[in-house]
Amino acid sequence: MDFSPQEQLQWTTLILVGLCFSVSQTSEDMLKQVVGESITFPFSIKEGGSLSYNTYTIAVVFKGNMDSNYRAGFKDRIQWDQETGLFTIRDLKTNDSGIYNVDGRKKTRPSYQLTVYEPVSSPMLTPAGNELCSVECSVKNDIDVTLSWYRGEEILNQTSSSDLSINLFLPLDVKVKDRDIYKCEAANPVTKKKVLFHAPGYCAESKAQDNKCIYETFIIALKCILVAAGLLGVFCLQKARRKNKLDSSEGEQVVIQDATITQIKATDTQ
Repeated sequence: MDFSPQEQLQWTTLILVGLCFSVSQTSEDMLKQVVGESITFPFSIKEGGSLSYNTYTIAVVFKGNMDSNYRAGFKDRIQWDQETGLFTIRDLKTNDSGIYNVDGRKKTRPSYQLTVYEPVSSPMLTPAGNELCSVECSVKNDIDVTLSWYRGEEILNQTSSSDLSINLFLPLDVKVKDRDIYKCEAANPVTKKKVLFHAPGYCAESKAQDNKCIYETFIIALKCILVAAGLLGVFCLQKARRKNKLDSSEGEQVVIQDATITQIKATDTQ
């Protein structure tokens, strides 16, 4: 069938409109929250409707009342506000991440991609032990965690990894006389934690700790040597006493034997 240029333009316009409508229906709003907190879906259903999770219904609103006895994992954690018509999920867990749909009876159904994150761990500083004032920042890795060094608001270095079985490490080398304050920050999309680093104070403290460690090691070694020397002295003294006692016993036996022989000779003479 042949179409006139005007008809072809109309059909093309209809197809494009349909595609745009389809994309708008399948698009998802991205929501992010931390474990233990609550999330509220910004779509009101005052006249009744439902909330679903990964295509499974988890709550239904009918005649002003909500029933959430559909999935055991969500029971008692879903709230529906009669005034606002909004659904809220409390006490979030990481396995609550997924796609949620709010279905209103007379409204289009929006989709929400929810990601629930664990709170990021606190970063730690450890001396790197070279000629400069060196330090290494580390943190437990998790989903979408980044570890960064900052000088003021300037980012110096950053690392991340998709391997969740490892820790993240990020070294920093500065001069001992550097007066700037540095910040190591661990972050995910919902939380941030940081630790500050000041070279003069940190390196002086590290050196003092190293000297203290050397001194304590020396004292422990000296005590061990003294104890060992004392034990050796006691052993040698006991050994000498046993030897002297043995020599005295042998001398007495010789004297007794000589006396016996003399007595026998005297008898024979008589």
